[in-house]
Amino acid sequence: MIETVLGPVPAAALGPVSTNEHLLTDSRHLLRPTREGATLDGPIRAEILGDLRWSWMSLADNLTLDDEQAATEELARAHTAGLGAIVEATSWGMGPRHAALPAISRRSGVHIVSAYGSYIDKTLPPWWSALSEAQIEDRFREALTEAVPGTSFRAGLLGLLGTSAEITAAESRALRAAARAAVAAGCAVSIRLDGAARRGPEVAEILTAQGLPARRILFCNMDKVIDAAYVGDVADTGAVIEFAFGSEHSFADRARDATDADRIEFLLALLADRPEAAVTLSCSVWTKGQLARHGGMGYDHVLRRVVPALRRLGVEDERLRGLLVTAPALLLDRPDPPTSAL
Repeated sequence: MIETVLGPVPAAALGPVSTNEHLLTDSRHLLRPTREGATLDGPIRAEILGDLRWSWMSLADNLTLDDEQAATEELARAHTAGLGAIVEATSWGMGPRHAALPAISRRSGVHIVSAYGSYIDKTLPPWWSALSEAQIEDRFREALTEAVPGTSFRAGLLGLLGTSAEITAAESRALRAAARAAVAAGCAVSIRLDGAARRGPEVAEILTAQGLPARRILFCNMDKVIDAAYVGDVADTGAVIEFAFGSEHSFADRARDATDADRIEFLLALLADRPEAAVTLSCSVWTKGQLARHGGMGYDHVLRRVVPALRRLGVEDERLRGLLVTAPALLLDRPDPPTSAL
């Protein structure tokens, strides 16, 4: 069964899944000046989109997803394109609003699987940073087996757990605690690696050392590192690899996203080189400018544009179904909850 914010559903009920999305977030603590040292103020609007694409994290309003109605409408648009489910991966450090998710799911028609976890160390609220490893594990177990705090639903997996270029003590505690809690609950853990580092195999080893099967590890946004040898090494751990499409933004003079054309070619090469690799897809929407209403690609980009492109380039429908349906369902499927639980 898959734990969604509206209750457990059979894995076959999900349909196409995006494995790493965000509906309501607050990442304003990541705000930085433009590449020229200026500031951008006010709401996101057409006349500053050029400046914003050049310096994606320079507008506070862009770093928030704060409108439940907008989230519902954007997700409903994706549902019309065929999206069946998303993993809502907003963790502590990114301003999660778990209690709002059931209404968004109900109104949009999209299944929402809520993750629960903690992001990179520098984003964490002080109260979380002060938790011991045992206390973190207790919180993870509660979210998975009783309810996400402040809600009546269980988390479907743990994440999005963040790791810095140098994995900090707090991040290590969360990784170990998450692995043990996930083993006990029979669920997965999603990870966001620092794009400047090459720590995927190391993180996989930390998790599997606690007993977590590699097939229950999802490395999100692996397209941030267009390095065939490294991504191949991560895939060879047995973990699931995720490619996120739709963002082509700059952050600093030598820091920018890959293009979707680059991602598609890289994905095609990975699928050819490692046909047995477990791969999922997402749009990884986490900023306001990624929404369709603000000129972004939206939550439906993979289904509306990327999948048809992959099909035109020779990826067979069975393989596409594996990326969109089979691999996510295998990752998220959990044992039936105990009858004494909520």
